[in-house]
Amino acid sequence: MNHHTPRRAPFSREPQLRWLITFADLMMIVLVTFVLLYSYSEIDIEKFHSVLDSFNKRLPMEEESLGRGPASPGDDTNLSTPDQGQEEYPDEQTYPEEEEQTIDLDQDLQEQLADLLAREEHMKAVLEYVQDFAHEHQLEQELIVKRTGRGIELVLPEVMLFPSGQADLLEEAVLFLDNLAPLLQDIPNLIEVEGHTDNRPIANVRFPSNWELSTARATQVIRYLIEEHHLDPQRFKAVGYGEYHPVASNDTEEGRRQNRRVVMVILFNE
Repeated sequence: MNHHTPRRAPFSREPQLRWLITFADLMMIVLVTFVLLYSYSEIDIEKFHSVLDSFNKRLPMEEESLGRGPASPGDDTNLSTPDQGQEEYPDEQTYPEEEEQTIDLDQDLQEQLADLLAREEHMKAVLEYVQDFAHEHQLEQELIVKRTGRGIELVLPEVMLFPSGQADLLEEAVLFLDNLAPLLQDIPNLIEVEGHTDNRPIANVRFPSNWELSTARATQVIRYLIEEHHLDPQRFKAVGYGEYHPVASNDTEEGRRQNRRVVMVILFNE
């Protein structure tokens, strides 16, 4: 009795490779996510440009996944001719539509990267301005600017902002904020302004405790930027910490001086 192995029906390689298109799009989305996460850390501008330029090129995988690349010698899987009257793309979602979606994704990614690059340039401008101001006014040890996990932090000492025990801006503070405001205008990030004091008690009609003093100082900085420079008030948050978030010991005059401060945080992810 003869046993014949049933012959498998011929199949086209092209439909089997359709899943690669979805896979390629998924990889693109994953890459976008990592680029965005990285952008909120230390950003190298040259690397940023390199990443942006790379997305101007189509993925080599795309042509291969569509089954339109040059056929290898002896490969007859792509040589089949569709029957007369049969559509070239028989499935409901055609290849041209999928290709258009990939192009749109590339363009959207480029716009996001360009926006992040612009934000980073503005952040650098803020850093440079604060550093120059500190140098010109001999405040390098007190006026501190640094990048943290939260954002760009500007540590503004009491000596350049307010008289002792008060919440009225000094002339030097007004000059500093007047030059800082245009830079903040170009950055859409939210900004948190924190007031801090030392542990010496205060009790008067205006400020019954350090809570009120620290909050009033944070609020005064924000009000000046809003009222005099018309920055969007929805971007700001005022916080008063009183004496309870010291950065140095309150047992010495030097430590108390460091604790009397206003911290402005240009937030990264809010």
